This record gives sequence, structure tokens and C-alpha cells, in this order.
Amino acid sequence: MCARAVFRFAAASPALSSKMLYCPRAATGAGATRIKGGLVSPNFIQEQLSWAYVRAVTYRAGFRIYTPEVDDHGIDGTIESYDSGVNKVDFQLKSTTLYEIRGQDVIYDLRVENYNRLVQDNGLPRVLILYAMPSDDSLWLAQSEDELCLRKCAYWVSLMGRDRSPRESGTTRRVRLPMSNVFSEDGLRRMFSELLGAGGER
Repeated sequence: MCARAVFRFAAASPALSSKMLYCPRAATGAGATRIKGGLVSPNFIQEQLSWAYVRAVTYRAGFRIYTPEVDDHGIDGTIESYDSGVNKVDFQLKSTTLYEIRGQDVIYDLRVENYNRLVQDNGLPRVLILYAMPSDDSLWLAQSEDELCLRKCAYWVSLMGRDRSPRESGTTRRVRLPMSNVFSEDGLRRMFSELLGAGGER
């Protein structure tokens, strides 16, 4: 289970100034500061923080991430691994404060249009990445001299192969994301292994 994501920048140490570490605890203490909305909308802030999370985890794991210049049929980006050849997974990224925890699943209502794009099998694996955030926007980001903390956590799920949702069924389709599918360094490697096979190729 993932409660928060913390990216620690050890700027005080010249030997570590260029390194970024992923660690599972929050920034604490009097030095911690939190971001508040300014001239941009909360939705825009949510989106940018979700991208910061995904990019940090992806690059820290040694993978690469690419984004299309235009809307590519609901695909927000592609993650590439070079562990054994060039292997790719497309993803759609959503950030939200409107989610539920039921048992071991994160429940999210995804727009039918987005759902139907994710169930298609176009030859390349694709996943939904959901960045679940606290409802209190003062908790979204905390920063101190020691740490940069993004809350709460991102999860992933593959919807490929599922039945399309008819338009008359409503505007959204409920999706369950296993809480075991945390988008972390280890989770990203496991995602590639599950979607592309043990050898990394599909």
C-alpha cells in the first residue's frame, strides 16, 4: 500500500546534489512548506503534479518517457525500457481527488470514451495510470530543505481485452485498480514483465 511519494533532494551534499531518491515517507517538521493555488486552476495543478510523479518514478527506474505532440487517440504518453530490446507501453494518465478505496481496490469512474480507447488492442500494451490525491489541496505537495513530497499515490491497470462500454450505458465506466499495482520503480518493472512477458517482448 502506498500512502505518499517523497522525492528527496540532498542539495546540502555536493556528492549527492545531482541525485534524486524515491523514499516512502512524508516531509515533516517546521521546515515543511505546502503549495497553494495561484493564478492557475486546481485541475491544472493536479495534472502537472501527476506528470511530475510519473516522470520522476519512470526516470528513476531507468526508463524513458515520450509524449505525443497532439492528442493520440487518448494516449498521453509512452514508457520505454531497454532492458532486453526496445519495449514500450502506452498509457493514459488521470489525476483525481474523486476516488474510493474498497477492500484492496481503488475505485474510479472513467469517462466511457477514455475507457473504450483503453480496451482496444492495437498491438502495443496500454494502461491507465491513476494519480490519487487528497481532497485537501494543501496536502498535495510539501517541500522542505530535505524533501519534496507529492501525495498520495499512483496506481495502474490494464483494461485491454475487456468489452467496450456502449454509449447508452452512461457517461462513465467504473474501473477498479488493484492497490498492489502501485506505480513505483518496482511496480513499473513488474508492469512491463506482466504486459510484455518474462522476456520483455510481446
